[in-house]
Amino acid sequence: MNEHSPAADTSAPAPIDAHLQAALLAVQSVEAQCKEAFLPLLRAHAIVRVEIHYDGGGDEGTVGDVTAYGMDGEADLPPILCDHHSLEYNGQVTNRTIQLEDALAAFAENAVCARHAGWEDGEGACGTIAIDVASGAVTLTHNCRFIDYDTTEAEI
Repeated sequence: MNEHSPAADTSAPAPIDAHLQAALLAVQSVEAQCKEAFLPLLRAHAIVRVEIHYDGGGDEGTVGDVTAYGMDGEADLPPILCDHHSLEYNGQVTNRTIQLEDALAAFAENAVCARHAGWEDGEGACGTIAIDVASGAVTLTHNCRFIDYDTTEAEI
């Protein structure tokens, strides 16, 4: 290899990798702050699980249908305030106090956008974010929609 060969220049990906790693750490930090805000509130009100559904397509998407569950089934979320943290495009973290249900929906939207940018475009995507309150585990189940076709060609 000579000095102009692309394989010889390994310095180019390092800044990009470092930038991506820093962005990932920033997202994870903000998500942890959100969880630290809403998990104690959910526990205090005997909520054991929360499911947040989202659906998008045609350049629009909605995050809603926040459903809470107690030990005996579906439960109402308490009408209380919760701190919400979000990471802006410029890298700044913003904080605001909003209703718990809105904080959970905003947390879900941020999580989906951080992992599946453009989920609302084209055929869109849908999914669920499930929060196990006891363990603090958050699971994102994401379903991409797409159009597929099978092409055959024959000489006649």
